[in-house]
Amino acid sequence: MRRYLTIAGLAAALAVPAIAAPEQAQARTYCDQRAHDRKVTGTVLGAIGGALVGNAVSHKNGAVIGGLGGAVVGNQLARTKCDTGQRSAARPTYYRSASARCHMESRPFYDERGRLFYDQVRVCR
Repeated sequence: MRRYLTIAGLAAALAVPAIAAPEQAQARTYCDQRAHDRKVTGTVLGAIGGALVGNAVSHKNGAVIGGLGGAVVGNQLARTKCDTGQRSAARPTYYRSASARCHMESRPFYDERGRLFYDQVRVCR
């Protein structure tokens, strides 16, 4: 029973930073928030899995060492980057000489939440 309380305490300690700072979550973009949620989930699941494996290997301090190691590994495996190569919703402009033939064309872009939308742009050939 004592080891299960140790595992539960470790998992709760790892989850506290995610719960304690909800005002920071509002300032994040959608992609950043999802990446953060993945890291927290990976950390907690890694800690639980590592504690179980560590306890099976050694009954003295195996759960604690395994939990800490699993938390680090889970956090690193769950890391993702937001695709910063996406275009913003700002309208691009293409500059050419006055003699070039230009026309309006619908082009796909991504907004800050990663959703696809189409916008009219001026294209000169």
